Amino acid sequence: MKDKINNANSRKKVFLISGGAGRIICALPAFAKYLKVHGDNFYIVSQSGIEFFLGTELQDITFDPAHKGLFKNIIKDNTIVNLEPYQEHGYYNQESSLTESFDKLINGTNDHGDLEKAKIVLSKTEEITAQDVIAEVIKQQGKEKTIVIQPFGRNSKQHKGGHVVDSTSRSLSTDDYFYISERIRKYYNVISMTEIKFDNDDNMYVDCNLRQWAAIIDAADYFVGVDSCGQHMAYAFDKPGSVILGSTFAENISYPKHFNIIEKENYVKEYSPIRLEGVDSELADRKNDTALDFTKGEIEDLKNKILKDIENKIGAGGKAKKAVINDTYFDDEIIPKYFPDRKKGAPKAHRGSKKGFNQLIDDDKTIDVDESIAPIGLGSGGPATNLISDPDILGHIKTQKKKKSIDKVLEKNNIK
Repeated sequence: MKDKINNANSRKKVFLISGGAGRIICALPAFAKYLKVHGDNFYIVSQSGIEFFLGTELQDITFDPAHKGLFKNIIKDNTIVNLEPYQEHGYYNQESSLTESFDKLINGTNDHGDLEKAKIVLSKTEEITAQDVIAEVIKQQGKEKTIVIQPFGRNSKQHKGGHVVDSTSRSLSTDDYFYISERIRKYYNVISMTEIKFDNDDNMYVDCNLRQWAAIIDAADYFVGVDSCGQHMAYAFDKPGSVILGSTFAENISYPKHFNIIEKENYVKEYSPIRLEGVDSELADRKNDTALDFTKGEIEDLKNKILKDIENKIGAGGKAKKAVINDTYFDDEIIPKYFPDRKKGAPKAHRGSKKGFNQLIDDDKTIDVDESIAPIGLGSGGPATNLISDPDILGHIKTQKKKKSIDKVLEKNNIK
């Protein structure tokens, strides 16, 4: 008997976690906390894959169910701990968030003050690809800042006529998605985070995996979404955002102290006890069926709240900075990068040079662009087009109103 007790005490814990990317991201802080206290003397089996464990300290002790020999080599001699936060008392009474309930189940504590934000470790390739997406949306839509919008949750389904319906009332309607994003797009670039592609959608559509979406959200300026994984990615990267909630509660699945939470006013929702073997879930879903149905006035008010928060958090929208023909100013970082042979006091570049510029003046960092060169986006094919379109320099460009010839003469002779 003593040997059996000792064997039991020496067993490692095998944490079994299910669900999608959002649940995995919410569990990362509790796992990181457990690692600090116990070292790597445990295992994690993630039923939805290990993609969000990649790059973290948990990577080497995390397995997916398809791993060969998983039961024989990892599970059989150890103790399974099944993690189901939806069955934790604090969660289904709106006293705990998803992250806190995972902490209770993994670390056995109600003290969540030492939980850190989830760490999503991006690869260089993911970061560079995301920057390419941002550069492309700036080129296409012409605004200075970029918003990612996730309008639909994982339970949403597209029906004939393009209508999207979510039985759990956690997704926007197709019409509301178009209305909100169209208004945002007047001032900001908009990338749509959805697997559903509409032929008449003017938002940028990107076909990529969830890790790449995390990188795009990190590279963007602001996030607008619903109860789905995008908001957890945005929170992990400390991105500001607005989260539109229907049937679910902010205390459970979001971050009310961080995000601008928007809900249908005066709507009394009912908690749906999902993952409790279907107990009352269908009844709750029916009661919450219109939780994201908005009147014309309500959707207008919702849109205004989002735009106001965007402006407060990242500034007013506007056109992307573009070099056009003359009087384009570049800062000290750009001059040496693209004109390494230019030295102070050197002769001005002549019209028709291979650089495609009229002249370069070192004193005020002025570059007069050849008048044959078209503005960005018009694709003249001129020798300077690629240089001016380079996303690396967009942030360094300042354009001024072209001066008339007499103004230049007066300025040169210091005549006011």
